[in-house]
Amino acid sequence: MKKTIKTDYLNFVRHALTLLLLFTILACSDDEDDTPQITLGQLSSQYEGTCDHSSGATGADYAVQIPYNGTENDSLARLLITVAVEGGPTDESISNFNDFALNDGSGTLTWNSCILFLDAEWIDLEFRMDTSDGSVSSAASIRLNRTDFDN
Repeated sequence: MKKTIKTDYLNFVRHALTLLLLFTILACSDDEDDTPQITLGQLSSQYEGTCDHSSGATGADYAVQIPYNGTENDSLARLLITVAVEGGPTDESISNFNDFALNDGSGTLTWNSCILFLDAEWIDLEFRMDTSDGSVSSAASIRLNRTDFDN
């Protein structure tokens, strides 16, 4: 009889701990989806000619079209840009947009820049949108190739 009570007690404790562990796992699960609310589509670019770079050298004027969707009453605070140059370092850049209103649902943002390639044959750009409410979009990348007309 004493052994049965001890066995029953141990089984009860084991089941209670199992249930406690199960409830803890369920309670601690990530209820929020880590997928960005705003997603960027396939980027495209257009070479628009030469330009005077701020360094005084001649650069290449590019317009990059950034399609996006998943917006609702959003405004763009910043465009987060990662720049990787062939044979060179990777750098982070921020373009401030001061709460530029985004189309609800979807749209396309055009980013223009005078790019100085120097000796590089290509530059990779990665874009993410940061909205005024702190949401950051998915990332989208594009490779810009040196043209015959720049530098």
